[in-house]
Amino acid sequence: MPGVRKLAREVGCSVGTAARAYTALREAGVLSGSPRSRFVIAAGGAVRAARWRGDPGALRMGGSDDPALDLLLRAVGDAVSVVPGPRGSVNGIVSLARGAADAVTVHLLDVASGRWNDPIARGALGGAPVELVHLWRREQGLVVASGNPHGIAGVADLDAQRIAWRPPGTGSRLLLERLMLAAGCSPRPDLGEPVESHLAVAAAVATGAADAGLAVRAVAESAGLGWIPVMSEPFEMALDPAAKLAAEPLLATLAESAVQARLAAMPGYDLSRSGERRVAA
Repeated sequence: MPGVRKLAREVGCSVGTAARAYTALREAGVLSGSPRSRFVIAAGGAVRAARWRGDPGALRMGGSDDPALDLLLRAVGDAVSVVPGPRGSVNGIVSLARGAADAVTVHLLDVASGRWNDPIARGALGGAPVELVHLWRREQGLVVASGNPHGIAGVADLDAQRIAWRPPGTGSRLLLERLMLAAGCSPRPDLGEPVESHLAVAAAVATGAADAGLAVRAVAESAGLGWIPVMSEPFEMALDPAAKLAAEPLLATLAESAVQARLAAMPGYDLSRSGERRVAA
């Protein structure tokens, strides 16, 4: 990039204004360097520049759905906007990589390493750091009809059942497929009942459209259905560091005692590490 003085001459502004502009772009992750050396385009800077406004605006959120997340987003209000398009952890990572979202919620297990979220999130910005914010742990399990009339004891019993299937690109779909294969079952989403959310899984089972489906404990209990625990998993937010300012209202709301109390009242959620932050590694 041109030096600070050269830029000031070219655009007809003061040297101080040019220096402040470069500093703002560096803080937004568009540039790297300093006025005393040389500014260059940062890794991932082109994507950030395409959407940089200088004003944080609303945080553009994508990724996985979750009943507790819905509660949090209602509490935040207009400070967060949900990006259009399909939900899901994989879809969210793609949106983050393309610059269509500033932050995405994820719950993705890297089978090779046995680690959650970090291995998949860390490459989303082309080598630039990605921050992960721990929102909560949640219990995932099989939603079944009240009284469990089909005698489903676990994933191994799903082969002959009508299953409520989440869409491709969702962490819950990937998790259920992996668990079924490990249990010797054959996943057949094409023969199941398509559903769009955890709540829709409960609705499909409650109405008899499906015999079982994978969803969080909270939706099963709210619908008066049976629930068989399968796994506890971290539900986290992958954040572009350039959007830290825009994310502040959401993180502040998450930390509010009243919001924490409402989240804790939902069955199957562990908030003991809520708000912890780290760089995906």
